[in-house]
Amino acid sequence: APPDMRLRKLAQEAIESVFCILLQSIGNHTRPAFARIVAELKQLEKTAMISMVSQEGRHAAAASASGAPGDHTSAASHAAAGGGGSAYSAQLIQAEKELREKFTAVELRFFELIHLCDLTVQMLEIYYKKDMCAFINESDFLNICNQEKKALEHAIDDNVAIGMDCVIEIILRQTQHILDTEQHSSDYHPDSNTSLTLTPTMACARAVQFLSESTAVLQCMTTQKQMRDVFLGEIGVRLFNVLLDNIKRFQITEPGGFQLIADLNLYYDWAVAIVDPETLRFFTALKDLANCFILAPKDLRGFLRDQYSRHTFDGVMRSEEVYDVVACR
Repeated sequence: APPDMRLRKLAQEAIESVFCILLQSIGNHTRPAFARIVAELKQLEKTAMISMVSQEGRHAAAASASGAPGDHTSAASHAAAGGGGSAYSAQLIQAEKELREKFTAVELRFFELIHLCDLTVQMLEIYYKKDMCAFINESDFLNICNQEKKALEHAIDDNVAIGMDCVIEIILRQTQHILDTEQHSSDYHPDSNTSLTLTPTMACARAVQFLSESTAVLQCMTTQKQMRDVFLGEIGVRLFNVLLDNIKRFQITEPGGFQLIADLNLYYDWAVAIVDPETLRFFTALKDLANCFILAPKDLRGFLRDQYSRHTFDGVMRSEEVYDVVACR
């Protein structure tokens, strides 16, 4: 081969080698960073679960001792009357506060890392298109540079997905924890002499506040609209299932139905500002179904027939789930 062809080949091999070293170096920095943060998120996930299990055990024990199993109000009263209940509550509140502060800090660092990796990948792409494509064929999937580039992008995407799942799981477990510990049977089954305020319950307000604080970090840090929409949509769908399970825990009277609608309106308002229209259908369906609790029994069949004719529950709730909710009347 002519000398200039040999020199060109050597130059191309050197350029490809240096580019591969660059990609591997970036990977050697991003992998440990993601590994550390994902490990912290998984630890927080375990802590959130331990907190939930501990609180459930306390409620069960207190309810059993008071002779009113499943009644959170009775359980809480018994614990407080037993001396030391207030101290336990104070410790629990402090532990929850510390957990949420730590979660917010780790969540912020995680999204900062995503943002940094996103900028790095964008800069690499510009350099690759502008300079590297003059020496290599972009469509050559056997080329070592293309393989290393794809490997780096896939590694970053996989780590982002793992971390995102941990963040979503922590957010939903904490939300469920709030509802399990602060949503009382009297919220939706008030005494006959209790005046209705028709404002959201404390459990609902705290849950929405936590959700707003947790998702605000993502909205501030994430520049990729597609990733943000997928993340928030997943939170919305999982929250819908948490709310559905929460409703099924209670017997709901007609006055309690008005209280439930007030709560669901607040969840809906949160969803309107956060999730995409497709996910919003879940909250719309749940809010519409809650009207079954304020109707006269003779109107219930017609109400459900009308909801099904308008395809309110299509792709949102199965028929068994709809009737499970109606059975809480």
